[in-house]
Amino acid sequence: MISPRSHRHLRFRSSTVALGAALAFAAPAFAQDVPEEAESAPSEVVITGSRISTAGFEAATPTTVIGAAELQQAGRTDIAASLADLPQFRQTQSATSTNTLTSSGQAPADLRGLGAARTLVLVNNRRSVSSGDLQTVPYSLVKQIDVVTGGASAAYGSGAVAGVVNILLDDNKEGFELGAQTGISSRGDAQKYLLEGSAGIKFADGRGHFMIGADYLKDKGVTPGNARPRIGSAGFFPDTTGKLVPTGNLRELTRSEGGLIRTGVLAGQTFNPDGSLRPFQFGIVRPGSASTMIGGEGYNIDQYRSLSAPIERTSLFARLSYDVTDNLKVWVDGNYNRVSDRRLFFPDLGVTQLIFSTTNPYLTAAQRSAFAAAGETSFTMGRVLTDMSMVDYDYKRVTKQGSIGFDGTFGGGKWRYGAFFTHGEQEQDQSLIGLTKKAEFARAINAVSSGGSIVCAVNADADPTNNDAACRPLNLFGSGRADPAAIAYATGTWNSVTTTWLDHAGASISGEPFTLWDLPVSVAAGVEYREESFRTLYDATSLANNFNTINGVDIRKTGNSVKEGFAEVDIPLLANLPIVQKLSFNGAVRVSDYSTSGAIWSWKLGGIWEIIDGLKIRTTRSRDIRAPSLTELFSQRSTLFTSIADSGRPNSPLTNITLFTGGNPDLRPEIADTFTVGGVIRPAFFRGFDLSVDYYNIKIDDVITTLTAQQIVNGCYSQNNQGACSQIVRDGSGVMTSINAAYINVASFKNTGIDIEASYRTKLDGIGLDGQLKVRAIANYVDQMVVNNGVVAIDGAGYLGSQAGYLVPKWRGSLTFNYESQGMGADLRTRYVGSGGFAPAAVLANQDARIDSHIYVDLGLRAYIRTSDRNRLTVYGSVQNLFDRQPTLGAVSSPYLDIIGRHFTFGVRANF
Repeated sequence: MISPRSHRHLRFRSSTVALGAALAFAAPAFAQDVPEEAESAPSEVVITGSRISTAGFEAATPTTVIGAAELQQAGRTDIAASLADLPQFRQTQSATSTNTLTSSGQAPADLRGLGAARTLVLVNNRRSVSSGDLQTVPYSLVKQIDVVTGGASAAYGSGAVAGVVNILLDDNKEGFELGAQTGISSRGDAQKYLLEGSAGIKFADGRGHFMIGADYLKDKGVTPGNARPRIGSAGFFPDTTGKLVPTGNLRELTRSEGGLIRTGVLAGQTFNPDGSLRPFQFGIVRPGSASTMIGGEGYNIDQYRSLSAPIERTSLFARLSYDVTDNLKVWVDGNYNRVSDRRLFFPDLGVTQLIFSTTNPYLTAAQRSAFAAAGETSFTMGRVLTDMSMVDYDYKRVTKQGSIGFDGTFGGGKWRYGAFFTHGEQEQDQSLIGLTKKAEFARAINAVSSGGSIVCAVNADADPTNNDAACRPLNLFGSGRADPAAIAYATGTWNSVTTTWLDHAGASISGEPFTLWDLPVSVAAGVEYREESFRTLYDATSLANNFNTINGVDIRKTGNSVKEGFAEVDIPLLANLPIVQKLSFNGAVRVSDYSTSGAIWSWKLGGIWEIIDGLKIRTTRSRDIRAPSLTELFSQRSTLFTSIADSGRPNSPLTNITLFTGGNPDLRPEIADTFTVGGVIRPAFFRGFDLSVDYYNIKIDDVITTLTAQQIVNGCYSQNNQGACSQIVRDGSGVMTSINAAYINVASFKNTGIDIEASYRTKLDGIGLDGQLKVRAIANYVDQMVVNNGVVAIDGAGYLGSQAGYLVPKWRGSLTFNYESQGMGADLRTRYVGSGGFAPAAVLANQDARIDSHIYVDLGLRAYIRTSDRNRLTVYGSVQNLFDRQPTLGAVSSPYLDIIGRHFTFGVRANF
């Protein structure tokens, strides 16, 4: 899983642009403003894709730098929203992706659409217990974000397959900053409120430094889901020829909120709130649609659930450092993050088609007589439980992490060393309030008459051992007729609490032992140790398997550990020769010894050939890894029984087998091979212009996935996939007895494409204007995105209508114009998403629907009011999706399209 990301970058931005230091094959990425004199004296920095300190970004691995000024453009409230503007990212926190269980408010990074687990997220070069979530640190403290668009496992270990997102905080911050922001859509919803503050002070004659920052975000989301008709209540429906086409106003035809009788003499009747019947109003029904219709009075889930989840987020970060000597700094930092989400989820989906006796006393006498006259003793009713089991979702996630360490130099500053220890804990507590309980619900709906009263049948039969004094009969014939006591008896609260722990320690040294060609040879080495563990606990009802919709089994605290060592070298091979201004080699290697799977190596080879000033070629070849997650290793194992067609014995009947699902402690790390090659042009005759073009090719084997039992059998005997074959067990006579359908190393990915980035920056004094203009264009072309699950290979390139199957558009891009002066700033951003299909036939059959290309325009304006060199008040406003571009009908789950519409943001920020 590696996302080759070659093209891009790096614009440290020495003065006239973060291009200045394009010494690295880096494409532009407007980052920090630096005085123009800095061009002649590049500062020493550590590139995120490397462990070696380098002047001017001398790196073979492409890296994009996004500075604080760019992060604050367009009124973005978090890192995820800013990164989503880059075409190399597949958005993980779109509006529709935040309304699902377990993921509220989370925003992991997903480079190249290879899955968030294959992009490593760091904060100040260190891992977090938050599983790659981009939202755990205050936005106001972020100094810059480095995005490495190629494999970096040799430098940072597991997970850096598609690349690395390194969130760098302003550790030397001085002064105070306060800000407030609010936003709202043009439809009056999607309100957001943000408060933020930060401070940094020095003490002890400048040897000590303390920094603290906090922010609070309240996002009210969008409810109900059908507030956007092209998204809510939309989906695929057969046309008159039977082909599936995107359609709006879809509703269920098998159940209603009062109760739809499905069988018997009264079929097609629905209950009124008073218990009487009337004909159900069906919409357009066509063959091929067993449960959905267009129009009519049927239920639609988007009437109730959120299109965009409402969340509250609080983040706090503090850091204290002290220079013990001029060459030794000790530091400690801590981070607290809390996310909460409370909203209506949907009616209980575990009980939709109910069977009742035709003598149920809650039926009217006329209704019972009609059934009796037809000789019917029972009937089926489709019921939506919006009046008694409208599930309320309550989610809380708390992350706490602390680190301590030291950094220093020796040898006249040519050598650097450092060490750290991090401990983190995260608790996710989620509840579904109002789920129906299996046993209690079944007893409550089975009502009978006894002694002139309506009671639960278990309390009126001849068997006293099954009596339940708490049981209250439940009337579901008509919305709103259920007794509150019966509802309380038949429903409960599902609860799951997952706690994750991280302990991570590391030490490293880097320096320049000697020179070649009057250029330094750089080396780095280090060791790391990491332990990760988790535990999940469920409520008593779930442990008894007594909820109709969802249950659970406790997972005791379990985990794994890894010991690692790494080394890296950067060597100038040639310099100051004809057509070889500089030729350098970069190599890195890491060995990782996992407690579960043993030792594995990752490595990187890279080179930069600077032909002449302003023209460079760069290339990398790397082997990267992703170790199995704790869930993939240790999630609860389940045993099921099923029948399967054994294609290994073609003439045999269906075979009864035992099926095992869940975690697999025998998993191996995924292995990725990435190749990138590209070039950077910075012509001397066109000062301020940069262009980079990079090709990438990523191949990932032993991808961890899950398959159905039949897919495993088909993969073994149709595709000769040995990973699938190894999951099948036969007895001595050759009869299949069991299949392991847990997580397995059986799939593969192949992703190829081209990254293009161009930027131009110039001062406008030549035309008599104050300030400077920056123009930046980024584009990504995906040639292949082939996912082979061991049974079938699907190329998802050119599809964007669904989150399934690693689908990505062929083309994405952005074009940004930014103007800055002493008194004001403005930016105009255009985002482009290319056209494509909804999904391949293997993902969604019997359709060939297309999604048009989408162009979004964002506008931002800022006014700066200065009272001194340090004190400044910024008043700003922005409009996202200025022209209110609406998504293609039915593209409800596409992560690439904006479903909120035009959104306004206003704010103020004070620095002093």
